[in-house]
Amino acid sequence: MYKPSLLFDRTAEERRDPFLSWQREDQPFFAAGACHILAEMFQQLHFGEDYELIFLKPVSGMPGMHVYATNGTWAFDHNGWTLEKELLSLTQAAYSKKYSGWGYERIVIRDDLETFCRNNHHRQPWQFAYLPWERAHHYIKQFPHSPPLDG
Repeated sequence: MYKPSLLFDRTAEERRDPFLSWQREDQPFFAAGACHILAEMFQQLHFGEDYELIFLKPVSGMPGMHVYATNGTWAFDHNGWTLEKELLSLTQAAYSKKYSGWGYERIVIRDDLETFCRNNHHRQPWQFAYLPWERAHHYIKQFPHSPPLDG
């Protein structure tokens, strides 16, 4: 079952200290704080396969930003493959339970990574304790290249 990124939120100390944040296990690292890096690497590894990067932008400045890749049916993020409708439904349920009135905009990312990060308060790759590309690559390779056939 899909685990929303809310379950992996960084502590205040992890937000301030990039080395402490880096020490988290892979799933928490890519669920909260580096989801945009994972999605970008996924798209690069699936170049030409029609995956878009999606930014879930919470309304009214609430917490809960998330980035993932999708082909419109299947999504890929820190959980690996999930039906996008399940990702959206369980994310909405988890955040709404904690934050009354939580909602989001589903935005297709058209900008390059640097521009997206600058415009949406996401850490640039060089702002991590170490460059995260190899870590993202290894994490993605743990999952099948394609989504399950059933869904």
